[in-house]
Amino acid sequence: MVPDALQFFVTGTDTGVGKTQVSCALLSLLKDAGHQPQGFKPYESGCASLKAPSDALAMREAAGSTLPVEAICPHRFKAPLAPGIAAARLGTEPDFRVTLAAWKRLKGGAVVV
Repeated sequence: MVPDALQFFVTGTDTGVGKTQVSCALLSLLKDAGHQPQGFKPYESGCASLKAPSDALAMREAAGSTLPVEAICPHRFKAPLAPGIAAARLGTEPDFRVTLAAWKRLKGGAVVV
């Protein structure tokens, strides 16, 4: 059995390499094992809709989560660029305090980032 405080960090280079699919698979496996996992995608770019970021919503669905999208993905950008570059083009920088506050809402349970 996986402890509830276990946290996974999925990373890869470039877009479209399968990070979201792997994250969703892990979340689904954790849920099927009886845990209440949460997905956390603090930055998502290339969003067709800022209110409905597709990767974050896919992770939420895989986890069976009811958290609001702002808790799962606090920083969203339309430009299909690295989030830091997308933010810079808007003349802003994502506030890490917002990211940290969203992370703390997860309360240390099983999380896939």
